[in-house]
Amino acid sequence: MGSKEESVKWSLGKPGRILLTMLLLPAVLSIFVQISGLNFLPSNEWISKAALPALAVGVVSAALPFWLTLKSRREIDGVRKGFGLLIAPIAGYFFGKHLVIIAVPMLFAFIAGHLVELSFTVVDAHERGSKKCRSPVQVEGVPMLFDEICWVPENVRRELGPGQRIAVSGRGTSRGVFVESLRRVD
Repeated sequence: MGSKEESVKWSLGKPGRILLTMLLLPAVLSIFVQISGLNFLPSNEWISKAALPALAVGVVSAALPFWLTLKSRREIDGVRKGFGLLIAPIAGYFFGKHLVIIAVPMLFAFIAGHLVELSFTVVDAHERGSKKCRSPVQVEGVPMLFDEICWVPENVRRELGPGQRIAVSGRGTSRGVFVESLRRVD
């Protein structure tokens, strides 16, 4: 008689699924908010203060899918296992770091926001943009996907150049702002 290996599906369980959803949902929702046309910029001060916690959450979020793939007792074909071991940790790191840097200040701005003005440095104001983000102004020190202010009037963009300071105002907190307007700071 040959030995038959049983394939057991390893599951996170209900608490694990709830925790995973609580971690990923705010990060994913903040990306959809940005894509929908609401410009949100986390403050440079918040980005520097939250760098270490963001790194820690990113590393844990990257390690989790790697660990789950290795711990899984069910047979996984080569492509899916390769995805689990290579791509999922990168996505986990991105979403984990994004949760701290973007989703937390966005949530604070949404719940407890008031009219604020934050300053940023312009990287580029003369790029044509994309279909979803026409006439953008790109700012320094903000993570990709959130580093552009879209639909800036051409007369404002003409006055801006690399290295110039701008003041961005809108609903938010000291951690970040939903952009309503911007002006050049002399």
